Amino acid sequence: MHSTAVPHVRGEKRWRAGVTGFLTRERGRTAVASVLLVINVVLLITYLFVSYKGIFHSDSSVKNLLAQEMHDTARFFPPGWNYVNKDLMVLFGQLGIFPLLFFFDNSYTLYAISSSVVALLILASAGWFTGLLDGRPWQRVLAVAVLAGGISGGVAEDVFGQAAYGAVVMFTCLVTVLAWKVMSTAMARRVLWCALLFGLVTLITWSNPQRSAASYLLPLFCGLAAYAWGGEWKRRLQRCVPVVVAALGGFAAGAVLSVLTLTRVNNNAGAGAARWLSFDGMAANVVHTGHALMGLLGGVPVGGGSVTTAAGLYAAVRLLAALVLLVMIGRRIMVMCAGPGDRVRFVGGLLAGLSLCFLFLQATTTIPDINDPVSAARYLTPMVVLGVMAVVCSPLDAAAPLRSLLVVGMSLLLATSSVVSFNPGSMINPGWQNPQRDALVAELKTLGLRYGYANYWNAGSLTVLSGSEIRIRQIIISSGLPLPMRHLSSDRWYEPEAWQGETFLLLNDTDMAAMDWSAMTRHAGAPIRESRVGNLHLYVFKHNIARDLPNWSNALNAPYHLSAAPDSAKMVGRWVDAEGALRTRVGESGFLQYGPYRPLRRGTYQVTYDVTGSSEPTGQVVAVVDASVAGGTGILGSAEVRADGRTTHTIQFRLNQPVTDLELRVMATGSGEVAYRGLTLSAR
Repeated sequence: MHSTAVPHVRGEKRWRAGVTGFLTRERGRTAVASVLLVINVVLLITYLFVSYKGIFHSDSSVKNLLAQEMHDTARFFPPGWNYVNKDLMVLFGQLGIFPLLFFFDNSYTLYAISSSVVALLILASAGWFTGLLDGRPWQRVLAVAVLAGGISGGVAEDVFGQAAYGAVVMFTCLVTVLAWKVMSTAMARRVLWCALLFGLVTLITWSNPQRSAASYLLPLFCGLAAYAWGGEWKRRLQRCVPVVVAALGGFAAGAVLSVLTLTRVNNNAGAGAARWLSFDGMAANVVHTGHALMGLLGGVPVGGGSVTTAAGLYAAVRLLAALVLLVMIGRRIMVMCAGPGDRVRFVGGLLAGLSLCFLFLQATTTIPDINDPVSAARYLTPMVVLGVMAVVCSPLDAAAPLRSLLVVGMSLLLATSSVVSFNPGSMINPGWQNPQRDALVAELKTLGLRYGYANYWNAGSLTVLSGSEIRIRQIIISSGLPLPMRHLSSDRWYEPEAWQGETFLLLNDTDMAAMDWSAMTRHAGAPIRESRVGNLHLYVFKHNIARDLPNWSNALNAPYHLSAAPDSAKMVGRWVDAEGALRTRVGESGFLQYGPYRPLRRGTYQVTYDVTGSSEPTGQVVAVVDASVAGGTGILGSAEVRADGRTTHTIQFRLNQPVTDLELRVMATGSGEVAYRGLTLSAR
């Protein structure tokens, strides 16, 4: 028995020694990292084609919808498309979907194909970026594997799902690498790298100058400052000059292109305009920012979950790991900024600039929504992703075994994030599925519905998930009636000609509470069918309700008449039935007419008011008529109404941008009597 056990023990020792030797060699570590990378890429593709479909939302569907508009209008910038916050989306996911529309119908499958291509480009850019770090080849592969694994549910959504911030990660990596190439290569090739840097900065600035300045240029210049710091700074400063010239030149060119393009497209102000918070708000946001960072690193357990299950224990590990990672990221960036190597110091300065910029904005401004810190964490995603990659590629020092062990341990934990299927952030977690919404789409198809209207979060996503068999356009409920939501949407969708035949309203409980059904019936007639589909209320009308509802079409194909009436929008005045007019007395001042807050395309217009006045003595200014936007803060034109017997007063004005809230107002001054009978708006 003793003699037979010895060979077994020796064989086991040899096997362990072989495995240990394999893992301690560069080739063995690279092989393990490569296997993890391949597994995670497969899981990532599965996520995009299968898992993400369950949480696919209308922000994500913009890629498909914009690509469809580009295809239908044969324009790169569709003339009726409503951009938001001057974000022109020049380099965006619609570019991958657009060519496929010549061969296939618009669907979620096209979204997944395009997103998969973008994901591979992001990973390739990240891999190129890791070449600037101090890691060994196997660490570089492992860093890309960590990113491909998603890190957390929030990062997977931001980088690969919706992918808006994946593009920021990709462009940050490319700007960093190109800038270093300019500074480190011989003069013969420097011109090429300068041209590439200039072109890239031009394109990303054309998309959005504000984002370009904060996400790319400011961090780049911080990196250049760190690079030039120290002895022999003059020599390094000279190497920075071509980078500065290419970056600023590209920014200037992109900004000019952005301004010129914005004069030719629709742009609406959205929620992205930053405002300073109060001190109390800033203090609260500091806490929420910590919450956001923990969420991005997968360190926020699901509330109410069991602690003693496998999932609960894994959540505890991720919670502790997230805390440690935050410290490691901060320390790594500081070490890089103070390091002796020019390359690493440049990257460290860039990461420091990126982190400080967005942590500052996150904590002090209205940019994040503090009601949902994890969702608002998307602005911090690029700094977290690049910070994690910097940690994974940290030099391993035998003299500091604990730090080296932490680097490897954290890397393996994050690289296997999606392999652990019960992890809520895993890209193959069953929790991503949404059978209720799949059933909703199937039921709408069964009912034979083809064109309708719903709120933003249902409209775009259901359109794409139905394979465009059902087209649902986004609306809001305003003053009891549906109104187009011109936010990442096309004006063409809301014209009566967009669809002939039955249309429907798909409303949630909040929408239902805001509806004024008597007004709806008065304008569009009663619905011919109604039912409940899933958790939504469905109302079907026999025709396109865009034909009848006020303030839907922004085209003025015929003169628009607005007659005075007893229920007109007014603040002063009384209805005189015998005159068919609203009349004010002497001493009454205020709006005799305001609204109608109608949309209108760019162009030249005139509005004629039927207003008369009387006063003692005659000739006094008894009223002012005007055309305005933005709640009366933007006056397009105005005219005085005098008590001189004139009955009509005409204003001409020009719109250089489409508007959604045109007001045509009559304001009595109180110095005399005013009678208002109506107005006519016409195109010139």
